[in-house]
Amino acid sequence: MTTKSNPFKAPKAPAAKPAPEAPADDAKASLLLRKAEGGYAFPLLDSVANQFARSLRDLVRALGAPTVQVEREAAEVVRFADWTKASAPAIFWRYHAPPLKGPILLAGGRPLILQLVDIFYGGKGQLGAEREELTDAEERFAARLGRDMGLQLTAAWGDKLAIAPELDCVTGDPAKLAAVRADDELLVQRFTLRGGKLDGRTITCAYPVAALRGIAGAEPAPEARETSPADAAWAATLGSALKTVRLPVRSVLARPEISLVKLLGLEVGDIIPLTIPRNVPVTVAGRSFAVGSIGEANGNAAIMIEHIEKGSDHE
Repeated sequence: MTTKSNPFKAPKAPAAKPAPEAPADDAKASLLLRKAEGGYAFPLLDSVANQFARSLRDLVRALGAPTVQVEREAAEVVRFADWTKASAPAIFWRYHAPPLKGPILLAGGRPLILQLVDIFYGGKGQLGAEREELTDAEERFAARLGRDMGLQLTAAWGDKLAIAPELDCVTGDPAKLAAVRADDELLVQRFTLRGGKLDGRTITCAYPVAALRGIAGAEPAPEARETSPADAAWAATLGSALKTVRLPVRSVLARPEISLVKLLGLEVGDIIPLTIPRNVPVTVAGRSFAVGSIGEANGNAAIMIEHIEKGSDHE
C-alpha cells in the first residue's frame, strides 16, 4: 500500500527579531544623567556623595574631633550667586577636574575652619574674636585641608568615572572663582557635621550642571576587582584596628655639648645655655617624619609642620 505524501506544509514561524540594543551612549548616560521632570537628575552622584561623606567624617576625626558624624542632605540645584551668598563667610576651594568642562567647588564656613585649626593645634575648638583675615598658619591649614578633600573626591569618583580633582584655588572671595558665572546652575550637595563643638557646621560640594551634562557619555572607570564579603570585612577590621595604634611623636629642641670638666663641675643652680634653631626635627617611633617650627597656639607650646620627610620609597 502506498502512502501519499501530505501536500500540506505548516507555515514556518517567522524568525523572532532580536530586541533592539540600546545605543552605547544611552547606556553610559544612564549611569550619570537622566531626564527628570523640570530638568535633569544625576543618580550616580548619590553614591559619590555617600562615599565622600564617610571619608569626610574620617578626615575630621583624624584632625582631633573623634566623635563627629557627617549627615548628607539631598542635593539641590541653585544659582552660583545664591550658593556663594548662602555660604558666606566661607573658605572656597576650586578644583580642576577633567573630563568635567568646569570646576568642582567646595565651601566651608570660616568659623568651621577656625575651629578645626584650634583643635588641630591642641585646643578645644573655641572660636576667638571675629576677623576677616586668616593668619598664615590658618591659610596653610585651609590649603592642606583642601588638598586632603580633593583626594577624598578622587576616591569617591574612582570606581565610577576617572575624575581626579586637583586643587588650584583657595580663597575667601567668591569673585575669584573664575569660570563660573553668577547665573550658572550648580548641583549642590550639603554635608552637615554632628557632635561636639562642630555640631551644625557644614561643608558643601558644588558641580556646574552644564559640566555634568557634558560628561554623561564619558567612559566609565574599569570595574573594581570583585572581593568576597569575608575579604572586605577583614580589610575593614584591619584598617579600623590600625587607626587606633598610638605612636610616640618626639621633637628634639636642642642638643647642647659641654666639656667633661664642666659636666663634672655642675652644681644645683648652674645654667646650661641652649641655642634653639628655627626648625626642629620631628620623629615618629624613632624614625624621621618631618621638620617643624616652634611656636604657640591657643596658649600651648606647639610645633607647626613645615615639611614632611620622604623615604627612599616615597611613602
